[in-house]
Amino acid sequence: MAKMRKTYIPLLTLLFLAGPLLLSGEDYQYQYFQEKDKGKYVPFSDYIPRVRLHYKIVPHYVEDFYELYGKKLYYNENSLMKNIERLKTALNCKFRHPSEALVRVESEAEYLKYRNLMFMHINMLIMRNHLRIAARYDKHRLYFYNLDFAKEIRESLDTAEKYYKEARPYWENAKRYARRASDVKITTDLGTIESERYAIMKGETDFDKIIDTHLKRLDKKKKTLDRALAGGKR
Repeated sequence: MAKMRKTYIPLLTLLFLAGPLLLSGEDYQYQYFQEKDKGKYVPFSDYIPRVRLHYKIVPHYVEDFYELYGKKLYYNENSLMKNIERLKTALNCKFRHPSEALVRVESEAEYLKYRNLMFMHINMLIMRNHLRIAARYDKHRLYFYNLDFAKEIRESLDTAEKYYKEARPYWENAKRYARRASDVKITTDLGTIESERYAIMKGETDFDKIIDTHLKRLDKKKKTLDRALAGGKR
């Protein structure tokens, strides 16, 4: 019996070691394809047209860059700037074929409204992201002890003013596309964006007033800080 054990152990060991090799050889056959002419194995992925691979991986269309937009619960200036750049790129791209739109499109008129609504919404998102960055630099309330840091706060307010002003052209564009979309008397499946258009057209959403209010308050705070820097704290 002892001799039999000695002969069986090496055989089991060999089978155990050979198992992965056999499996990998079988896996090789499944993952690779043998070319008839050249007689060599090449990956199946090489037979997928490179154009299709490229368009699957690299964004090209308005919808592609729009889908890259992400608004996290906790965001910083860097993530906001990334969103702005992606959305600005989207405004300079072509739309997908109507059959690949974000919602069902059944007519040329509906596709026209779809494009105007998308441009309206993207401009709104860019504008809102500019306002969020501005809010990070704006000092919403000035207390007497803040005047000890008047120079630093004044510089921060200048940055806030820059982003408030940069937001306005995108609001103007959003209104323009909202008017164009409203000329097409069809309701699309872009429900939330349709509501956004309606609010703009009815004056329920008015970022001219919001931006003007921010800039007026900012100007008052800057004057207070300028007096402090000039030597008087009141």
